Amino acid sequence: IRVNSKEAGDRALYNWIQYDSKVEENFLEKLKTDPQILFFFKFPAKFKIELPKQIGNYNPDWGMVRYDNGTQKAKLYLVRETKGGNDLVLLRFPHEKRKIICALKYFAELGVDYDFTTGENPDWWASRMVQERLQQQAE
Repeated sequence: IRVNSKEAGDRALYNWIQYDSKVEENFLEKLKTDPQILFFFKFPAKFKIELPKQIGNYNPDWGMVRYDNGTQKAKLYLVRETKGGNDLVLLRFPHEKRKIICALKYFAELGVDYDFTTGENPDWWASRMVQERLQQQAE
């Protein structure tokens, strides 16, 4: 089994981070180089959120704390899932879509900022609601 890993940098919880795809590798580089990121980690494979059996347990990708220029405070963006696209319908495996939909509802109930992203858009760190607001302000 080939394991892809990279040095995580000085703002990560762990010295090395394993990644599963090029999308995750690119996201790791974005986290390492964004000066607004105060702290980040990749959830260990053993961290699971129990979902109904027919959907399967869910292991989110990333947790981070980022400095928010607007409020001038650190903000916990607890969970981000990295995917190759921003459209759930186009995901390769149907069970991935079901897990993300469940995770959106699960974290919303807890009041936790959760979203999925490619990491490519300028406001990659923001939740969908914040991204929509930023887009409206730019227009």
